[in-house]
Amino acid sequence: MPTMSTDARLLIAIRVIVVTTLLLAALIIQYTAVEILPINYVYAITGMTYVLTLVYIGLSKVIRSRELNLMVQIGGDLVVETLLVYFTGGLDSPFSFLYLVSIITASMLLYRRGGLLAASGAVILYGALADLMFYEVIPMPERLVFPSTAWNSSRLYLNMATNFAGFYATALLTSVISEKLQRTFKELDANRQNLAELRALNQNVVDSIPSGLITLSPYGTASFVNPAGVQILQSQIDAILGRHITELAFLSLDEWNDVRAQLAAGIFVRREKTGIEIGGEARVIGFALTPLRTLDRQAAGYTLIFQDLTEMKKLEAELRLKDRMAAVGELSAGIAHEIRNPLAAIAGSVQVLKNSKSLSPQEQRLMSIVLKESERLNKSIADFLRFVKPQEKRPAEFDVAASLAETLDLLANSPELSENHEIRRDITPPSFTIIGDGDQIRQVFWNLARNAVQAMANGGVLTVRTETDGLAYRIIFSDNGRGMSPADLQRLFQPFRTNFPSGTGLGMAISYRIVQEHAGRIDVRSLEGFGCTITVTLPVRAVSPAHPERSEGSMMAPQGTAPLA
Repeated sequence: MPTMSTDARLLIAIRVIVVTTLLLAALIIQYTAVEILPINYVYAITGMTYVLTLVYIGLSKVIRSRELNLMVQIGGDLVVETLLVYFTGGLDSPFSFLYLVSIITASMLLYRRGGLLAASGAVILYGALADLMFYEVIPMPERLVFPSTAWNSSRLYLNMATNFAGFYATALLTSVISEKLQRTFKELDANRQNLAELRALNQNVVDSIPSGLITLSPYGTASFVNPAGVQILQSQIDAILGRHITELAFLSLDEWNDVRAQLAAGIFVRREKTGIEIGGEARVIGFALTPLRTLDRQAAGYTLIFQDLTEMKKLEAELRLKDRMAAVGELSAGIAHEIRNPLAAIAGSVQVLKNSKSLSPQEQRLMSIVLKESERLNKSIADFLRFVKPQEKRPAEFDVAASLAETLDLLANSPELSENHEIRRDITPPSFTIIGDGDQIRQVFWNLARNAVQAMANGGVLTVRTETDGLAYRIIFSDNGRGMSPADLQRLFQPFRTNFPSGTGLGMAISYRIVQEHAGRIDVRSLEGFGCTITVTLPVRAVSPAHPERSEGSMMAPQGTAPLA
């Protein structure tokens, strides 16, 4: 069903208000004037206007056209205005100006065409009324409010010409202004829409960039932060806005003053900050500061763009470690072979000499020491060769949960485990099959569990638990031993770096290499004095060793107070 347009409803409302006001004024005059004035026609016109209003509302229910609805209303107004002019003296009536109100309304709502039609209607109605009254075709109203004067033909035609010219001039001028306003409004609407789209695009760009963005006032107070910035800082918007940059841990007060001086001199500022406490962890944040200016190039503050570089630093450290390990392997493999051959000759010669009966007990003891140390040195060389030239991986399906349980059973019966040590296990499910080299994976389990026991020299609890999500199998080794310092974390997987007096420094490096060859991941979390947790993540399905980067969990680096160096 058609509905009345907004401007048509507004026109009806204004008309009702004006007519009601006129009615109230007539009532006041009727009951307060000493001399009763002839204002009964006001009641008639008011009633007619109310009836027409009901007609307009009814027509709006069946007529869809906005223009037709408005023209019907304006035409009715012209008729009412003609009646008012007639009852107030005709040619002598001061209310002929009301025609201009209808003409202006038509010009504003219907523009030039509507204004000219309204002006033509006013010309026809006013001219017909003037002619009919002048030639006494219709009588003059009785008891006129305003006294009438004698009219001749010249005065009649001059009055009509003046009014007609005024009607059309008003219509033209008002319609021109109205059309200009319409174009201006359309341009403003288009500009507002374009501005809204640009703002939305700008907001989407700011919200979509992965880097954090904070705008700062000239004094360094945060005035805006994008969602990525909130996520990186693991905070709330209200906890960031209004705070000074020195309170956000990016810069100290002295550093901030130095940065402002550099920016004022046109120097681009880019820095990295390590050890920023975020979410209970020490993170590495890289950030850049640039001046923020208005459209007229006036200083408006600063922009702070930042990223969390913690994972990137770990990857860089891992690449450096791989490079060092490759260089060490290439150089040391040959040296190890050259040492092993004369070492075997020395050990054989000492064994022959040890069996000689001419040796004294002291000499026999010294020979035994030489043989024992030769065996230890040979074992170290064998471990090193295993690291620099790992055995070829033979992937096959094997029960990793059962292999882990067997390794822990072996460790539980090892002489390294004292009565003060305890192994707690939560291997769930008790049987789980993955694809890999079972012997190499068992060696990783043994190295990690044995290191955990050695880290608890005075006793403690080793907790081993497992979990799986269908794509990866995770084994978590947790101890309450002495833990590791940031420096220990940095060198954890480096060869010949050990924290135990009897260690060779190759166990963790070999474990690292095996897990890497299986496209897995080793994560280390430790705090000095509070133990260590090492998580080994192995993919359920094998990945080609030539392309370990295709695995989701192929990157390995310890996570703690410092990145791996």
